Amino acid sequence: MNFELNKEQKQIKKAVKDFVKGEFKKDIIHELIENKAYPAKILNKASELGFLGIHFPEQYGGEALSVFEKILIAEELAIGSSTVGACVSLAGYGTEILLQYGSEKQKKIWLPKVADAEILSSCAFTEPGIGNNIELSQTTAVKDGNSWLINGRKAFAVNGGPLAGFYIVLCKTDSEAGNPEQGLSTMLVEADCQGVSAVDIGNRLGHKLLFISNIEFNNVRIPLENLIGQEHKGYSQVMEFFNHSRLVIAALSVGTAQGAFDRAFAHVKQREQFGQKLIDFQITRHKLAEMITEIENARLMTWQGALACEKGSTNTKLCSMAKLVATRTAMKVCDHALQLLGGYGYVQEYEVEGFYRDAKMSEILEGNQHVQKDVIADTITGKR
Repeated sequence: MNFELNKEQKQIKKAVKDFVKGEFKKDIIHELIENKAYPAKILNKASELGFLGIHFPEQYGGEALSVFEKILIAEELAIGSSTVGACVSLAGYGTEILLQYGSEKQKKIWLPKVADAEILSSCAFTEPGIGNNIELSQTTAVKDGNSWLINGRKAFAVNGGPLAGFYIVLCKTDSEAGNPEQGLSTMLVEADCQGVSAVDIGNRLGHKLLFISNIEFNNVRIPLENLIGQEHKGYSQVMEFFNHSRLVIAALSVGTAQGAFDRAFAHVKQREQFGQKLIDFQITRHKLAEMITEIENARLMTWQGALACEKGSTNTKLCSMAKLVATRTAMKVCDHALQLLGGYGYVQEYEVEGFYRDAKMSEILEGNQHVQKDVIADTITGKR
């Protein structure tokens, strides 16, 4: 497999680097975090450069490129800021379900709005008490004349809240199904529908600028045509989406690790101790060597998964491996970076502490390491 970037991909990486250099000002990001303000202006500028929905077909406001280019963008954004990078990279969270399974009408209405940063897209899959076992979802969608009537509660919806334009909601549509996985469907629910309410989960360790909310659906009525794809196929749709979203989290984690490494590297090059630069100590050089080797390993695995998706051969095992390795790498590299900076590592001004917190959050998003190990084990033992 060839990992050499082509000319267009190199140009995209450069464009993102230039964008980060111009827009990801440290003082602005710190102010956003202090005020818990979503980086809307940065998102709009990212949209103007075509970074949102870059893999959407042109008729839906995209650039008709691939998942691989989206992965490259996510990584570069996270190098500049793991927090803002996540906001931009996840602005279209869940749109892959619409791209793959949505009707032409659904795609024409909603995808251009995401690409133009008019709205955020969100998904409502898990529920209180079920964790990653989404096949146990109890939120119901019942046919009532020419409508679906939705009732239930969802938890930890990424982008849920004031800027969401719609939710992709996993609902039980067949309570008699012998296998609960066979009785689930996905529904497109407009965020401003009567009966939809969102409450932010509250202050948290990392990714503080992301909207993450608990959503309640109280007799929410939507048209029958808001069913996404085939009825009772929702579980398989969401599982396929997770393959893609785990690659995005992996790319953000690679960028987070690289961003922490870059800041630690810059510090040890100029910091002196006992009459010499920190970078001249063998222990420091060996630590840097370990960090960059693990980053490159995680990057290659993530790229491999993205290239497989680009060729239409999504590999569930590889996507989970990439997510497992990349998030674990981000945690380890950020921890080493904190140690290399010493006391400065805990100071917000030096940014590494923020990368560390976001690395932990990414490790949990889309299934923690135990979930990924279960997925990998299931694929190699033939259970999946």
